[in-house]
Amino acid sequence: KDSKIQEYIEAVKKEIELQKIKSEITTIYVGGGTPSYIESKYIKEIIEEIKKKNVSNDAEITIEINPGTVTLEKLKDYKECGINRLSIGLQSTQNNLLKQIGRIHDFEQFVETYMMARKEGFKNINVDLMLGLPNQRIEKIDFKKEFNNFITII
Repeated sequence: KDSKIQEYIEAVKKEIELQKIKSEITTIYVGGGTPSYIESKYIKEIIEEIKKKNVSNDAEITIEINPGTVTLEKLKDYKECGINRLSIGLQSTQNNLLKQIGRIHDFEQFVETYMMARKEGFKNINVDLMLGLPNQRIEKIDFKKEFNNFITII
């Protein structure tokens, strides 16, 4: 619920604060659900709280993003707070499958998001693809087409 976001973020920050971490943190992953849905100021607050711990200068800091929930402003904020890896939830390059599984984006919006991220300087980007979706048959998947759609934009 949108009305609970700030309260939830405060609880997450408190939980981070209470953690006694002795070893160096080399990986931070902000994910599960769609963290790019919320305002980027909240993500920045979480990352800043984590950075009060023993975080390596070259830590890999990842956030999951979905096309349709991220803006150039959010990407700039993510970069500014030290996020250096994006995980984009594409799921499929086929618009009909995206619609069937209730995604809010189409392949073209993914391309736009990917290009914005590259323009903002993100070089470490992974893309989630799903296999075994409803009405998707392994023998019907054209892997060359599926991956060529993606490779073409790189």
